[in-house]
Formats: sequence, C-alpha cells, structure tokens
Amino acid sequence: MTKSWPGALGAALLAGTLLCACGHGGANKGESQAPRAVKNPSNFPLYPRSEVVNVVPVDTAQMFAVIRANDPTADLPRNFHGHVIIAETGATAAQLRSWVAALEAAPPLGMRDTTSHTTRSAQRKNGVNLNGDGTAQFENADSSRWVYVITADPKQIYREAGPMFTMIEAYNAAPGFMRAPIDDAAKKSVGYTVTELLDAKSPAGAVLAELKRLQSVDRRAILLIDEAKK
Repeated sequence: MTKSWPGALGAALLAGTLLCACGHGGANKGESQAPRAVKNPSNFPLYPRSEVVNVVPVDTAQMFAVIRANDPTADLPRNFHGHVIIAETGATAAQLRSWVAALEAAPPLGMRDTTSHTTRSAQRKNGVNLNGDGTAQFENADSSRWVYVITADPKQIYREAGPMFTMIEAYNAAPGFMRAPIDDAAKKSVGYTVTELLDAKSPAGAVLAELKRLQSVDRRAILLIDEAKK
C-alpha cells in the first residue's frame, strides 16, 4: 500500500527529530528536566509501564493551504489533525521491537497494519538504522484515522547521525540575519519557518527536547502520531 500523507508526515517528523537531537530544546543548556506525567489523548496502546511526558497538537491546515497556494494542482488529501504523543520507557530497543512486531501481528481493535516494509529496507541501505524494525503504521477500516508508532534509542541515534546534529547546532547558533533567508524560504514552501519547526512547542521541537534529555539516562523514546481527517 502507498504510504499515506499522515504516514509520510510521521517519517518526516522522525527525520526532523534525528536532525534536531542536538539542537536547542525546552531545557536550558546543561540542565536535564525530570519527566512529568501527561494525559494521553490517544486510546492506542503504549508499551506497558511507559510514561507519557509530552503531547503536542498536529494540524495540517496551515501547511496544506500554503502548498495549495504554491501549486493549485497539488494532489493533497483533506486536512487532518491529531496529536504527537511522546513517551519514554526503560525497556530495551529489542523489547520495543518485539512489542511493535506483536502490534503488527495483532493490531488493536478497529485498526489494521499498513507498515511500509520497503521504507524499512531503504533505511537500512542508507547506512543509518533509524530503528526501522521498531516503527509501524496503522489505520482504521475507512482510512480516516492513522497511527504511526516510532521507537528509538536516543544514544544510538546520536552515534549514527552525529554529523547531522552538528549541522543543526550550527543553524541554531547562527545569528538571525543568517537564518532569515532559510526561514523565509521554508515559510513560503510549507507555511512554517525552520525556527518555528524547531521550537519546543512544535512537534519536532518537543521530540527534540525529550531526545536531548534522554541522552544522559538509560531510557528509550516512543513516539505515537495519532491523526484523523478533519
């Protein structure tokens, strides 16, 4: 099955997260904030005893409006909205991969597995293992809701994609006048500046902050992107 827009957004968010993991987050430099329990708006199951530490709304209205304005012939679906749920766990990467495999074998009630195994293979070929076996995509019967599950070991991500982190750090450290042309181009293309996308209140920025914090502890991250058509 062709990957849906929400699934593509999930993959893009993961990629953005990996690019951002050493950038600025919600914590001050040298400060590791303790996680706080947050109410989970999704009924999709998380790994047992994992803790939800942040929830960020997602809405494509602004992005899709800009894309349509730039290209009236763009083949886009209806807008969708939902949440990015960020959780952490002491489970090992292997345990999380087994959990994701069990979800694929027996999806939650009303959902079906639509994971792109081609994408997993491509990730391995590219030389950076983004824990492809620990990611999965599900949707309901009428394809009006999607759930994208991503598990990651922050320390492994840093080891395998370190140069990209350095690039993002350089962007964050650059003065505003140097970032302005890049921000303007991004705003015109997708409706958001790179600076906005990296803000701790944005989905990518929130994930960035959590992965940065987890660099110093023996914990893994779980990202749940739960979206539905508007």
